[in-house]
Amino acid sequence: MPAAEPSSLAVRFARRADPALRFGLLLVGLWTVLRLLVVLFQLETKPAAADLAAIAGWGLVYDVLAAATAILPALLFVALLRARWAYGRRTRVTLTWLCTMVVTFDAAVQYFFFDEYQARYNHLALDYLAYPTEVFGNILASYNVPLVLAIAAAASAGLTWLQLRGARPIPASWPLRDRMLSLALVVTLAALVAGAWVVLPTPAIAERIANESARSGWPELARAFFTSHLDYDAYYTVLPDAEAQARVARVIGQPQPARGLVRHFAASRPAGSPPLDVAIVLEESLGSEFSARFSSKRNLTPELDRWSHEGVALRNLMATGNRTVRGLEAIMCSFPPLPGDAIVKRAESTDLASVPAVLRARGYQTTFVYGGRGVFDNLEPFLTANGVDTFIDQSSFPADAYRTVWGVADEYVLDELLARQVEAQRSRRPLFAGALTVSNHKPFGLPPGRIISTQISKRRRAVQYADWAIGRYLTQAKAAGVLDHTVVLIVGDHGARVYGAPVIPVASYRIPAVILVPDAARRDTTIDVLASQVDLGPTVLSLAGIEYDAPFFGHDLLDRPRLGGRAFVNHNRSIGLLTDTALAVQEIQRTQRFYSRLDPTSDVLQPAPPSDDLRELARDAAAIYQTAYRVYLTHGYGLPPAPPPPR
Repeated sequence: MPAAEPSSLAVRFARRADPALRFGLLLVGLWTVLRLLVVLFQLETKPAAADLAAIAGWGLVYDVLAAATAILPALLFVALLRARWAYGRRTRVTLTWLCTMVVTFDAAVQYFFFDEYQARYNHLALDYLAYPTEVFGNILASYNVPLVLAIAAAASAGLTWLQLRGARPIPASWPLRDRMLSLALVVTLAALVAGAWVVLPTPAIAERIANESARSGWPELARAFFTSHLDYDAYYTVLPDAEAQARVARVIGQPQPARGLVRHFAASRPAGSPPLDVAIVLEESLGSEFSARFSSKRNLTPELDRWSHEGVALRNLMATGNRTVRGLEAIMCSFPPLPGDAIVKRAESTDLASVPAVLRARGYQTTFVYGGRGVFDNLEPFLTANGVDTFIDQSSFPADAYRTVWGVADEYVLDELLARQVEAQRSRRPLFAGALTVSNHKPFGLPPGRIISTQISKRRRAVQYADWAIGRYLTQAKAAGVLDHTVVLIVGDHGARVYGAPVIPVASYRIPAVILVPDAARRDTTIDVLASQVDLGPTVLSLAGIEYDAPFFGHDLLDRPRLGGRAFVNHNRSIGLLTDTALAVQEIQRTQRFYSRLDPTSDVLQPAPPSDDLRELARDAAAIYQTAYRVYLTHGYGLPPAPPPPR
């Protein structure tokens, strides 16, 4: 005689939802183990006991909520449908194993992602999903994917057995009344989960690494998706228009606030000297930490260090973020990093003020050479919409040019750059030429015969190769006479990797920059003022002898060699203003956070209580980012009309 069905609806529904509930428990357990492994093996500095307790407690809260959110569709499915086919032995085993395999492999991916970026899934992970050719090729080349898959498959088999162990038969009947009541239960659960997500503090733990350890990967990926185009006015501190205008004018040094952002930039070359060509080379992931000249930590860039004595060395330069698109928007457009996506990836980014646009208006040819695919990160559409006439990507290079999944090796990119410069020199037409390299990126593949040392890691070998390619390019450019009439900027697009406790880890944002100029007076010059990537465009144009009006946020650093500097910095949804003494951070939900610097030369930042000075700095930061957001949104960041020629 068959066993009587349970009289309680809750029990009957729990029986029907048993596979989903067991899977939810698996998620919580799996993510807890992942968090433990991250804390044990991925954190450079072990958290204090209080932080460990907070990581464990908040981690459990996040995991339970994430698991509940993940199984809601399955709960809705079993509430509304009989779906007897789904409860068959073979179907249940297959579905359980497949789902378990996916989440087990994902846990391994999250572990390696944290190892590389010291963070849960963020905008970087979201961006990479849009470019599977580069991303999955990079993963296959950088990690032993078959081994990880095999381990995940074996683990999934065991975890599937645990989930199916002791499984009870489901109730045979599922009348309409039970379905409607079960639907009400699921809707109530969904409302409670949604409410919990809303009231959860952001962040839960003040220290960045501890907070990242506590969080769950899936919710962070969803958060990155929904905040890629944030409405600044809705989520961040907003000042009255008059106050914001006054503060921006003071921060950027605008002597005529009525002109808005538009300022007049003078040239620093001697009067009567002809304008120079301009070349800007963005080096992938070239942080100052590799250079003896720019950080004294390592000696992996002897060529860059040697050439830095031939021109202007910027030894206190901060990247605006940890993505190439951040460096590109800052260097090319002198634009600060808005929260969410960089303007390189936004749809409204056409006819913006930029270095190539300033030069094209003065009759320059404008060219950009990229080792990868132009569609990646929207690079070609962005640059060609903002001053670049000719864009060259990896499709233009010979088939036998050495390449990784990210594109052709640095030496080919720089050879093409030099060829364009020599051609322009021959035709006697002024040239702007930009380049973006790719070799110093996982999987760090190098052309045969270019490995300088086998006694160091692949990452360091890639840095040495990138430096060798820089030295080779500059030596050949000098021999061809190109350096006699060109300002050349060599700069990292961002640091090598993210590390550090502050919510914006500026210690990892320090990058080297060298500007080579034909003028002998600039030889072996050092600028030690705190500077931002947004300052590079105005400085290069000044050295090239270009006088112009533009709405740039940056300074000509030649006018500020002894003044206290500042840098605009971003990490995920946090935006900040860094000075010699402090960092003020604007965060989502109109909150602020403050840090103090031990001294102007230190990258050690300590959380600081709000003071009058720090609140003023925070209001300056709010004014800058509020203004940048609005001027971008209203298409107001273009070059002003050229004045009519004199009669």
